[in-house]
Amino acid sequence: MSDFPNLSDNPDVDSWEEQRAFDPTIRVKSEAGYTKTRPRCTRIPMMWKMKYSYLSAADKVSLQNFEAAVKVGSDAFAWTNPDSGLEHNVRLKEPIKFAPAGSKLRWRAEMTLEEV
Repeated sequence: MSDFPNLSDNPDVDSWEEQRAFDPTIRVKSEAGYTKTRPRCTRIPMMWKMKYSYLSAADKVSLQNFEAAVKVGSDAFAWTNPDSGLEHNVRLKEPIKFAPAGSKLRWRAEMTLEEV
């Protein structure tokens, strides 16, 4: 299993999102107006969205190579949550989005990770 690359920047605090990957609730409405609920599954994985605002060109290449190595969302990898310090097995939920940050020397990157 691969490890997430070490980058020279940390994710932006104001763009950090952490939530459950999906709602496991099955809802059934009855004719009397009541709603019955039950869980679809017992385990609910977590999902993290993060943005990096000021990555170097070398960090961008490192992330692109990593994304190619894990085949976007095909392979799981070890990632340490910078907020809690806990390690999770995750995969990319979608391709990483890159955009220049003022010039082509600095880059913004946006990604969503989903717990395996």
